[in-house]
Amino acid sequence: MSTQTPARRPKPDRVQAKSKAPARRPRRTQTERSADTRSRLIQAAITCLYRTGYSATTITTVAEEAGVSRGAMTHQFPAKTDLMLAVVQSVFEDDSNLYNAAVASMTPRQWSQSFPRTMWNIISRPSGIAVMEIMLASRSDPGLAKKLRALQTDIDKRAHKWSAERVRAADLPLHPDADAIHELYVAAVRGLALRAIFMNNDAGVEKSLEVLSQATRLLYRDLKRRD
Repeated sequence: MSTQTPARRPKPDRVQAKSKAPARRPRRTQTERSADTRSRLIQAAITCLYRTGYSATTITTVAEEAGVSRGAMTHQFPAKTDLMLAVVQSVFEDDSNLYNAAVASMTPRQWSQSFPRTMWNIISRPSGIAVMEIMLASRSDPGLAKKLRALQTDIDKRAHKWSAERVRAADLPLHPDADAIHELYVAAVRGLALRAIFMNNDAGVEKSLEVLSQATRLLYRDLKRRD
C-alpha cells in the first residue's frame, strides 16, 4: 500500500490588524505655554485676593495656588505689583466681554432697567472683589498707586466710551454728566459688593439695585419703550 500525504488545506490569509495609535496632540509652542502659565497665575491671584485679601496674597501663595514654581512665577511677574496690574487689566477685559454679551441679549429699554443689576452680577464676582482689594491696598503702596492710576485712567476712558455708545444705541441724547453718572454707578455697586461681604443682606442689595434702576429711568426720561 502506498501512503499518501493528505493535502494541506490552504491557510487563510492572516489579516494583521494595525492598531491605530491615538493622534498625538501638536506640541504647544513656548508662547502658548507661557500664555497658559500667565493665565493660571492671574486666576490664582484672584482666588487668593478674594479668599485672604491683599496682604496675605504673596508671590509664594499665588505660585502654590497656580501649581507652578516660584521661578516660573517670577519669570512672568517679577514683582507683586506687576501681577496686581495684570489682574486689573485681565478682569476689565473679562468684564467687558460679559457686559457686551448682556447688552446683545437685551432691548434698549431692558438694558436701561437692568443695567445696575448687570453691574452687580459682574462687579460682585470674586474677580471684582479682587480688584477692590488691589485698589484699597494702593493707598499704602505709592509704587502700585502710581501705575494703577495710569491703568485705571485708560480703563475709565474705555468704559465711558462704551457707556456712551449704549445710550446712543437707545436713541437717547447723551447726558451732559454721562461720565460722572457712569462712575457713580460703578462706585455705588462696588460699595454694595463690599457691604454684602460682611452684612450678608440680600434684601438690602435688592432694594438698592431697584433704587439705582429708578434713577436710570429718571436720568433718561426720553427712553423709547420698544421691545
